[in-house]
Amino acid sequence: MTSLDRVRSALVVFNILFGALVGVLTARVPAFTALGMPAFLWLVAGLFAFELIAGLLLNAHPSTLLSMPWRAAGLAVAFLSCYGAIALLS
Repeated sequence: MTSLDRVRSALVVFNILFGALVGVLTARVPAFTALGMPAFLWLVAGLFAFELIAGLLLNAHPSTLLSMPWRAAGLAVAFLSCYGAIALLS
């Protein structure tokens, strides 16, 4: 498995877990929703953090690790995971 395949696999796993975490926090922790930042923005911030950390770990510029379709797919997976968790818990 090449390093790009590992990054893509890690992207999907991270976004599923991070989306579920944001969904659970949104549904169960009133202080989290009182921060005033919508869940979607948390997901975008998580994707940004993933790219920065992956770039630092692999000593590569983050823009070279993932193409835009992979970023969009990761965000869509996080969105589905987040709002699925919210729907299950509310």
